[in-house]
Amino acid sequence: MTTMKTYITLILALLIVVSCGPKSEVDPSDLDGLRKVLSEKKKELSTLQEEIASLTDEVAELDPSLQEKATLVDSTTLLPTQFERYIDIQGIVVADQTANVVSEVPGRITQLTVKEGDRVTKGQLIATLDLESLDKQVAEIETSLSLAQDVYERQSRLWEQNIGSEVQYLQAKNNVERLEKSLETLAFQKTKANVYCPITGVVDQEFMKQGEVANAGMPILQILNTSNLKITTDLPERYLKMARRGATVRLRVPSLDLEGSGRITMLGRSIDAANRTLELEIKPNISSSLLKPNLLTEIKLKELEIEDALFIPLTYVLQEVDGTEFVYVAEAENGEMRAKKVYITTGEAADGNVIIEEGLTSNQILITQGARNVSDGQLIKLNTASNG
Repeated sequence: MTTMKTYITLILALLIVVSCGPKSEVDPSDLDGLRKVLSEKKKELSTLQEEIASLTDEVAELDPSLQEKATLVDSTTLLPTQFERYIDIQGIVVADQTANVVSEVPGRITQLTVKEGDRVTKGQLIATLDLESLDKQVAEIETSLSLAQDVYERQSRLWEQNIGSEVQYLQAKNNVERLEKSLETLAFQKTKANVYCPITGVVDQEFMKQGEVANAGMPILQILNTSNLKITTDLPERYLKMARRGATVRLRVPSLDLEGSGRITMLGRSIDAANRTLELEIKPNISSSLLKPNLLTEIKLKELEIEDALFIPLTYVLQEVDGTEFVYVAEAENGEMRAKKVYITTGEAADGNVIIEEGLTSNQILITQGARNVSDGQLIKLNTASNG
C-alpha cells in the first residue's frame, strides 16, 4: 500500500513540476507562436510519458501485484488440409432381388411350410396343393378316351373295308389323339402340386394362408434376397455433374446410427420430365445385418474438393461492428506470448468450417477458446494440453 502511495505521489509531483515550469516567452498571438507552443507542449508530454512508463516498470518490479497477468487460452496450429463439401439427398434401401412364390395350377393349400421372417433357399418346398379337381378331370377324360378309342377302332375296321367316309375315320382318330394330349397335360399339371422357392432369401410377406385356394399365377409368398441390397434415389438434375458411375459416396442410416460408403452402380439414361430427376443406384459397403429394405438413407455427394486448403471452424471467426472479420493469433514478443488481431478474408464454407483466403498462413498459432476474452497485444499463456 505504501508503494502505491509513493507511486501516485511521484506522478503528481511530475505533473506539478511540468505545470509550474517556466512559461514560454513565445508570443502565442500569431500562428507561428502557437505552433512553437504546441511543439514544446508535445515534447514535454513525451518526456512525461517516458518518465511515467519508467516509473511504472520500477513500481511493478517492486510490487508484483501490479504486474500484467497472462490470460490462459486454447490454441491450435494452422496446417493446410483437404477441404471437402457435400450435398445431402435421401434414398431408400431396397432388395436387389425380389420374387413371388406362385402356384402354376389352381388348388387348395394343404400345407405351408414357412412363415414371414423365415430364411429359405432356392428349390426348398414351400407349399403343397390339393389337386382334387385335376383328379376329377383326369377321370372324366379317361372315360371319354375309352369311348373315343372304341369309336376309332370301329371306324378303322370299316375304313379298311371301304365302308364309311374318310372324314369320319379321321375325326375319330383326331378325337383319340386330342384326349390323349389332354391326359398328358393333366398329368404334367399334377406334378405342380408341390410349390418350390425360386430364390434364396427371407420370407417378406404372406399373401395366402394354409387352407385357402390358390389360383394359377396367384402369389402365395414374397421372397427378398437381403444379402444383396442396394440404395436407390431420385437425383435432382442440378446435381448431375456430381454423380458418375463408379464414384464413391458417403452413406448414413439415421435410424441405425450407421455410417459408411457406397459406390454408384447405375445412373439413369434419361431425366424424368415431371420432376426433373434421374434414377440413381448405389451399392452400399456397409456390412450389417440390421439393414432392411425401405430404410431411409442419407446420401452425401461430393460437391467441392480443394487440396491444401487453410480452413478453421466458423466459431473462431470474430466480427467488428461493421462486419469486418478477424481472428486472434499468438505471437512471441520479447520472450512472451501476446495476442495479435489479424483481419481475414473468408471463402467457401461447409460443415461448420470456412476457408481463409487471406490473412493467415500455415503454422500460425490460432487462439481458439478464450479468443473473445483477449485484446490486441494482451499477454497470454497457451494451454499446452489443447494445442493441436
